[in-house]
Amino acid sequence: AFPSPLTATQDNKSTSPCGDEISSSAAPCSPGQLGPPGEDDPSQNDDLPEPSWTSADNWNPPMEDDEDDEKCILTKFIQNSGPSHHLPKNSDAVDFFNLLFPSALMELITNETNAHAKTCQYLGTGSPDWMPVTVHEVKGFIGLVILMGIQTLPDPSHYWSWSHHDNSYTFYRAMSFKRFKQIAANIRMGSFTTDEYRGTSNPNDSLHIFRPMLDILSRAMWDAYQPNACLTIDRALLPGLEEEDRHSKGNPKTQPQVWLLCDSKSGYCHRFLIQMGAKNRQETGFSVVPELVEELEDKNHQIYLASSLTSVPLMQKLLDQGIYASSSFPPPSPILPRELWEEGQLEKAGDFLQRQFGPLLATRWKDTKEMGCLSTNASPGQPDTVWRRSQTKAGELDPIQRPMAFCLLQENMRGVDICKQLLACNPLGGILQDRHWRSLFWFLVNLSIVNAFIVLRESRKDNPPAWVQDGLFSQVNFRKRLGNQLAKCLPI
Repeated sequence: AFPSPLTATQDNKSTSPCGDEISSSAAPCSPGQLGPPGEDDPSQNDDLPEPSWTSADNWNPPMEDDEDDEKCILTKFIQNSGPSHHLPKNSDAVDFFNLLFPSALMELITNETNAHAKTCQYLGTGSPDWMPVTVHEVKGFIGLVILMGIQTLPDPSHYWSWSHHDNSYTFYRAMSFKRFKQIAANIRMGSFTTDEYRGTSNPNDSLHIFRPMLDILSRAMWDAYQPNACLTIDRALLPGLEEEDRHSKGNPKTQPQVWLLCDSKSGYCHRFLIQMGAKNRQETGFSVVPELVEELEDKNHQIYLASSLTSVPLMQKLLDQGIYASSSFPPPSPILPRELWEEGQLEKAGDFLQRQFGPLLATRWKDTKEMGCLSTNASPGQPDTVWRRSQTKAGELDPIQRPMAFCLLQENMRGVDICKQLLACNPLGGILQDRHWRSLFWFLVNLSIVNAFIVLRESRKDNPPAWVQDGLFSQVNFRKRLGNQLAKCLPI
C-alpha cells in the first residue's frame, strides 16, 4: 500500500502544482497588513490597532450622481485572449489533446511506469512476466480508459467480449485484457518505491512524485489558452475514493483540496493548486489566490472568488496588483462588520443596501433570500431587471431589481462549475482510484481532456471539423474520436 502523496508538511513549506513554494505558516492578516504575516511571535500583534475596515463607521453610503468619483471607474481589459497555438486547420482531436498532454508527459509516464515495475521486480513484489511498456502502449491504454468511461459495463473484461460490447475490435487491436490490467496496476508518473530506491525522495515535498508531471502539465495548460478578462476561482472535488479510503471521506484534514482558476465563459482551466488540511477563511484565501493569479498582475482582470476565500485584506491586495475581484457570501458574514448586517431590513425581493470602504463595495440584496457581495469591479446601484416566479400570481413572473455587483457576479461566477460539469459528464473508466495519488493522477488526465475539448471548440467554432455533426460540438463525440485515435483505430 502506498501512502498518500498529498500529506501536507507541518514544519516546512508546501508547494503549488506550478513549482512555487507556499509557506505553511500562512495566517490571517494582522491589522493594517494586506498580506498574511509570519507567526514567529504571535504576541507581537497584540497591541496593533484594529484595521479601519472592521469599523462599520468607515463604511459609508455610496455617493449619488458623483461623476468625479474615480473609485468606481474600471481600467479596461485590453489583453489578447483565447486559444493560443499554431495547429493547422486540419488538426484532429488527438492534436488538441497533445497540446494539453504533451509527448514529454507521455514519455515521463512510460519511463516512470517501467522504473516502478523494474524496482518491484527487484524487490520481489512485481509481476515476473512484465514486459517494458512503450509510449505507444501508454497512449493506447489512456485511449481505452477514455472509451470505457463513455459506456460503462459491469466488468472490465466485457470490453474485450464480442457478446457484451460492440466496439470490442478497438480493444483487441490496442492490447489484450491481461496487458491492460498489467499497465493499470503499474502506471506511474513517479513512484514512492522507486524514489526511495534511487535515494531521490523528498520528505519535505508532499507532491514530490507528481512534481515532474505538474511542471509539464501546468506549463502546457497556461500556454494553450490566454486568459480572458473574467476568471473564476473555486474548489473542485477529486473523484470518489474506493472502499479502502472511505474512512477519510469528509475529513478536511486528510482529503486533498484542488483549487481551479477557470475562464468564466468557456470553463477552460488555466491553473490549479493542490492543498491539504482545513484552514480559516483568510488563511485559505492568501494561500490559494496569490498562487493562482501569478502572471495576471496589472492586466485588469476580474476574478470571481469562492466565498470561502474572500476577505477585505485579500480584495485590497488584489486591487493593489491591478486585479479586480468579486465574491458573494451568506449573511450575516464575519467578512463585514456586524453592524452592517443590522442596519436596515430588506423587506421585499429587489431591495438592496450598499456601503463603500474606499474602492470596496459591500452590497446586500434580497432575491429569493438575502445575499451579500463584496466587490471592487462594480459601480454602486445601476440595477438591471431580472424575473422571478411570482409569489402572489400562480404561473406568472414578477420583475425585480438587481444591482450591478450581483449582475456581474451571477454572469461570471460559473467558470469552475462549467469545468466540473464537463469533468463529470464522462468520467474515465476501468481504473482504480483507491489512493489519493491515483485519484489525483486521473483527475489531471481528465482535466487535460476537457481543456483539449474547449480549445478545439473555441478554435474551430467558425469552421467545425467534418466529424462534428451539424456544427454542434459534443464532448462525448470528441472523447470517442480521441479514444479511438489514441488506440490507433483512426488515422492520425
